[in-house]
Amino acid sequence: MILIVDDDKAIRLSIGLMLRQGGMESVAVATEPEALDAVRRPDMELVILDLNLTCTTTGRQGIDLLRKVRILAPAVPVIMLSAWGTVPLAVEAMGYGAVDFVTKPWANRDFMAKIRKALSDAREADERRQHVPTLADAEKESIRKALRMADGNLSHAAEMLGITRQSLYRRMEKLGIK
Repeated sequence: MILIVDDDKAIRLSIGLMLRQGGMESVAVATEPEALDAVRRPDMELVILDLNLTCTTTGRQGIDLLRKVRILAPAVPVIMLSAWGTVPLAVEAMGYGAVDFVTKPWANRDFMAKIRKALSDAREADERRQHVPTLADAEKESIRKALRMADGNLSHAAEMLGITRQSLYRRMEKLGIK
């Protein structure tokens, strides 16, 4: 699910149609409270966030909302959108974790390419995070390896690990190693 956050209904509808034509589902909101509620959804894959949610053109609202989104959903990529984009504003947004910056008006093909890349990068990052072993997993594997190398001899395995036999036994119990 892709979240579109823009105060302009025509922009929300336009991006929603573009996404639908690209085979993607989206939900569109106009305000910060709606955005913060929607970003908490477990199926949220990407946020497209306008820098200006009212008549002002400073971009502060979008930057502030970006910072809140990064706290609530740190793994969800955010693409910033603005008709008033400047290089310093884009750099600031990227510094707060935005993955890309699109200016209005946009070319659908280029915008969709950025969306697909952000989604692909997020999936790859998620896969990498899932493959990182926990400390307990790493400790289990080290103990099992030492036990294999010591042919099951606890004293010899403990010596290889640099711990006492009693410490090895306690850690094996704690980790469920038999």
